[in-house]
Amino acid sequence: MLSVFRSKTTLAVTMAALVASAAPAQVKSYKDIKFSALPEFKIPKPEIYELDNGMKVFLLEDHELPLIQVFVRVRTGSVYDPGDKTGLGGLVGQLQREGGTQAMSGDELNDFLAVRAASIETGMSSDFGSASMNVLAEDFDEVFPVFADVLRKPRFAEDKLEVAKVQENTSISRRNDDIGGITGREFNRLIYGLDSPLSRLTEYATIAAIAKDDLAAWHKQYYHPNNTSLGIVGDFDTAAMKTKIRNAFGDWQKGTPAALPNVAYKKDMEPGRYFIEKSDVEQAYVRLGHLGMTVDNPDYFAAQVLNEVFGGGFSSRLFSTVRSKKGLAYSVFGGIGASYARQGVFQVGLSTKSKTMAESVRALEEEINRIIDTPPDEAELKRAKESILNSFVFNYDSPSEVLSQQMLYSYYGLPADFLEKYRSSIESVTGEQVAAVAKKYIHPDKLTLLVVGKPADFDEPVATFGAVTTIDIAIAPPAETGAAVEMTAENMKRGSALLAEAAKTMSGNTSKPVESLQMDAAVALHMGGQQIPATQNITYSLPDKVYATMKLPMGEQMVVVNGHDGYMSMGGQQQALGEEQIEDMLDQMERNVLFLVGNSGNPDLRAAAAGEEGSYRVVAVDFKGTRSRLFLDAEGRVAKQTFQGKHPFTRAPGAVELSFSDFRDADGWLVPHKHVMTVDGQEVLSIDVNSLRINPVVDQKLFALKDAA
Repeated sequence: MLSVFRSKTTLAVTMAALVASAAPAQVKSYKDIKFSALPEFKIPKPEIYELDNGMKVFLLEDHELPLIQVFVRVRTGSVYDPGDKTGLGGLVGQLQREGGTQAMSGDELNDFLAVRAASIETGMSSDFGSASMNVLAEDFDEVFPVFADVLRKPRFAEDKLEVAKVQENTSISRRNDDIGGITGREFNRLIYGLDSPLSRLTEYATIAAIAKDDLAAWHKQYYHPNNTSLGIVGDFDTAAMKTKIRNAFGDWQKGTPAALPNVAYKKDMEPGRYFIEKSDVEQAYVRLGHLGMTVDNPDYFAAQVLNEVFGGGFSSRLFSTVRSKKGLAYSVFGGIGASYARQGVFQVGLSTKSKTMAESVRALEEEINRIIDTPPDEAELKRAKESILNSFVFNYDSPSEVLSQQMLYSYYGLPADFLEKYRSSIESVTGEQVAAVAKKYIHPDKLTLLVVGKPADFDEPVATFGAVTTIDIAIAPPAETGAAVEMTAENMKRGSALLAEAAKTMSGNTSKPVESLQMDAAVALHMGGQQIPATQNITYSLPDKVYATMKLPMGEQMVVVNGHDGYMSMGGQQQALGEEQIEDMLDQMERNVLFLVGNSGNPDLRAAAAGEEGSYRVVAVDFKGTRSRLFLDAEGRVAKQTFQGKHPFTRAPGAVELSFSDFRDADGWLVPHKHVMTVDGQEVLSIDVNSLRINPVVDQKLFALKDAA
């Protein structure tokens, strides 16, 4: 940080001196102030060499601070994920550090690093695996061997893998929450093609299919010294560092070399119009575009200048016209994207009011055509080049940034002097080159249009722009827990008999079906290693009404569901419930064991014998499409229930198990007064029932929605 501060301070002082020197000339306008040319940008050059085993090493001394940073790139990447195990590479990158090493557990590694104020991180991008280390120079000799073990001998601990899979499932469950995230994700999938590895999405099923052995096999296949680049920058002596590197990695055996990922994607640019409905938003998100270019393209630098003119900042055409003059966009951007290993994406996008969606699409199309038909004038060209070069200096104002970028260019096979020539290449771009690039790489007749938003509020239908394909972004549900059960006549006959037996045991031969419940209970929530006490009062009334209150240390929450509507109230604030939240509450009611047992003869409830597990007889039940499994003990009581549900706090899907105990009388029924919930084997809450009423007379005013937001 000190080097950044000093470099920026030096620039500020230099600028101040230049302004001061211009003062005696008594200029009348700031436009008349003349500045000297920017000094030549000196880029420090690392020493580059290879170990005998093929590991490529980059060393750059920097003695300004007593710190050392280490960077690693491994020739692998998540694009190598098997289709049925999408997400495997990401878990390798995460667990390589979190799971610890063969000699040190993940928790022990955390403690080891914390004492030394050091850090070790690992990860996986689409094109490479990464690792990094930050440490005080005085602690380097202790920490570097541990870093080498993280890279070479990861443990991939089973318990850490299970936690990581839960975290990934949480991400999957929330991937459609943000309209901007949906738009960017799905637009890129359209451009590259849904069959490309670049377009794969992790799903509950692909994460569930990943095992510890898969992570170990991935590491064995790709993590070899001849697939690895190591960079070190900081306060060290180069000769001594070479010895330390040889000691840590010299005996690492070569493996099969991996090539730069060569990923298939759609090369043909075909126009199309696509729509994704997102009805819980007030904005429309729009993207237009097609394939872009690669970084090694000779026209790359001219494209960078075009991008700055077109959509690079406050003075760009898109910003000044679409946002400022026409007032159509909250945000707007655009340019020819360039990637290292494949073509990037040319895209233009904005977010706007729903009622100006179509108007905004036309405004973007106009600007796309204008950048082709009306090349930038000299003023635009000059401003764009200055903006790029001024920001370029601050992108590489520390030795660590320079080293990291040099390693990146080397990884992708760019010339060693690419960074050094960047400035002169930008300066030499002409207006004619920018005009040629616009005509060559921007194709208005091949644009893909994607609109995301609430169609009822649009000024015109998306179909105004051509035939529309609607994209379904629904998340595939997790596989059901337990082996599949065939709903054959014989299975259902035996299942109904088992459910009737449970009803006879628990209901005391009461023949009236259960239609409503009221429960008051003490709840213990297990969150972040802490137990949080709460009290809950809940009323269910079939077929579709729920009233629940929960008192927590931080306040009281109330939830009301009445049919397809509902709201939540907390802290004096009310909020309408979304469709998914309402569905979750109704599913919870329809899985209630007393409703299942107490409606064993209901035609909406199907039951099938699902075999035996230990001492339990298992019944698979389906009540109005809500499924679970009931485990009957030797006395015919429901002692356990399992289903594929959601974590009550993170909302991530998982395997839920409810265990029931402390069976006591309640309104003539034998019911469990102790419930314990686990998700994916981790206990998340327990319930102690204080009182329970079966088929009470329920005041329907509880479910009134007149106060809902």
